[in-house]
Amino acid sequence: MKLQSDIKKRGLVFGAVFAMCLLSIRSDAADIGSALAAPADYLISLVRHGDRSPRDLGRMTKYWPMGPGQLTAAGLQQEYLLGQTIRRYYFSETLPDSWSPKVSQHFAKGLDRTIQSASALLLGFYPKRAGKTGLPGGIQVPPVYASPLAHDDLFSAQRLCPGYLHRVQALEKSADWLRKKEQHRDQLALWLELSEREGNGDLYSFLPLIDQIAIHRIHQLPMPEGISNQQAVELEELLHWIVSRIVANYEIAQLIGSPLAKAMIRDFKRVQQCLQEKGSCHSCQRWTLYSASDSNLLAIMTMLGAPSDKMVDYATHFGVQLNWNDGRPEVALSLNHQPFAVPGCAGRCSLDQWLVLLEQSLPEDWDYLCARERGGMNFEPYIPTGSVAVR
Repeated sequence: MKLQSDIKKRGLVFGAVFAMCLLSIRSDAADIGSALAAPADYLISLVRHGDRSPRDLGRMTKYWPMGPGQLTAAGLQQEYLLGQTIRRYYFSETLPDSWSPKVSQHFAKGLDRTIQSASALLLGFYPKRAGKTGLPGGIQVPPVYASPLAHDDLFSAQRLCPGYLHRVQALEKSADWLRKKEQHRDQLALWLELSEREGNGDLYSFLPLIDQIAIHRIHQLPMPEGISNQQAVELEELLHWIVSRIVANYEIAQLIGSPLAKAMIRDFKRVQQCLQEKGSCHSCQRWTLYSASDSNLLAIMTMLGAPSDKMVDYATHFGVQLNWNDGRPEVALSLNHQPFAVPGCAGRCSLDQWLVLLEQSLPEDWDYLCARERGGMNFEPYIPTGSVAVR
């Protein structure tokens, strides 16, 4: 392979350069497992937003002055602390204290909560106040790039595809979903009343209400009238069941996660080329942040062959760390800073193996999967509350 030949030719140069780079590295990350012991030469962080208000407030608006689907103070703090944690675990002294476009780039899903989460995380990640920024105390405002969900083909491509709704509807008709619906048959009428919207009783249609109840339980707030604490616990379990089952469907996961997987492939290839050409661990971009939702993380996990049976927590971090290793690049996967294994990459694998895993997870026919031309479906993109698309 030409790439391997080029690497061998540059082996002596890389060995000398990276030996010098490693002299500046501390071993702070040793406490997160041997697969992540060495600080990253490059890192992709896929992060869920922080704690938020319910997407649908219903009759509970008085408890949520920030409005529906918005970060809470706790959510902002979660992301700020996560930024500090990412820096400490994966980089330590190998990264500048202040932001530069040469060091990192940052992308967010087109929701207020994901954009604000990225901004709060960056405040924690870059601790130094730069000089003349024009803001009090030299505060930096690193840019975060986001597109309205109605046009977002990176984080929300499934919302642009009739095939997504079609597959969710097919799940509703499957045997295990019908059994789950039958288990809650006596509660469906109450749920429809509390939802204050028309519906056919599909489990998927109750997600906004169940989301509201689960968040009220987290924050120890009153339940909607008619919902007991025991029912709230059961509904929270149902929320995990619905979301995890949807994203565990491989084709649905591809609809959600394929554009992000493609972006990761481009990211790694770009950094790989830079390291080959410049031969320095400090001359290339070091970090890419993707601030997203739980569905984005769950989709990538499913595509990699490691689906989750529950939702991921607020401020969950999925990390893909690259270490150049004198021209023998390796990738280490982590979930919340602990080694994470997927088939074909048991916590650590070569960069070539990682790229193959991502490429193999992509759909062969995106147009078929998306089904934009599917006949008989009157489809409009879903724009959730709290999206920049509604402005």
